[in-house]
Amino acid sequence: MIHRILAVLLLSSVAGGAFAQVNALPPTRHILVYGEAQARAIPDRFKIEVKFSVLDAKADVARAKVEDHLQDTISKLKQASVPNSEIVATSLQIEPENEYDQEQRKQVYKGIRVMRNLSARFADQAGLRKFLAALVTSQEVQVSGVSTELSSEPALKRQLRQKAIESTREKAEVIAKSYGVRLAGLYSVSDTAPQFSYGIVEGTWPTMYQWSAGGTLDRIELTGSAAAAAAAPESFQTGYVQFQDKIYAVFLIGD
Repeated sequence: MIHRILAVLLLSSVAGGAFAQVNALPPTRHILVYGEAQARAIPDRFKIEVKFSVLDAKADVARAKVEDHLQDTISKLKQASVPNSEIVATSLQIEPENEYDQEQRKQVYKGIRVMRNLSARFADQAGLRKFLAALVTSQEVQVSGVSTELSSEPALKRQLRQKAIESTREKAEVIAKSYGVRLAGLYSVSDTAPQFSYGIVEGTWPTMYQWSAGGTLDRIELTGSAAAAAAAPESFQTGYVQFQDKIYAVFLIGD
């Protein structure tokens, strides 16, 4: 009997929680709107990843080669005006390396693999181009990737939030005026969509605000020794980065 009572209580609790979620909207007349702001910008910061990996029978020889590659790369980064604070190198990784031999049908010891990774952040494309032109890649020195960043991202996100908020108010006022009613006040606001109790599912609605920040697209190509060392033509494309913000607001309706 006790188990049955507990089961009923648990079911009631779950149902009550679900009911509260579904009925997050007010029982009185209201207008539910969402404001969305979008922006796209051209990144102005560039982060490059360089990987150093040397295999040798002697661990100290492999370590020395990795250190030489690392110091040479850091020197080229400084020549490209990258400050020390924007250069980060990982610790040494040392491990044995084996390779499966098909004829012998067993793992064959190849030597000691020593590895380090380095990342650097450039303040502009000119510095990145200069570094790529000077960098000589090989089996032991490889560029593993280039990523982009936007220095003004925090400020841009604050602007998007303000635009999204303005959009909710503007939409609600237009709707209320069209139906001959007035807004009685704000009931709730959130950046998470409320639960709809009357079967409406959020769709893709028109965007209220959208603008572009930055100039035209630019393209960075490997040149010089870096291009000559590459097995195939390689390029880095600087494209637009999309940002968006969305706010849901419920306004009560008055006569």
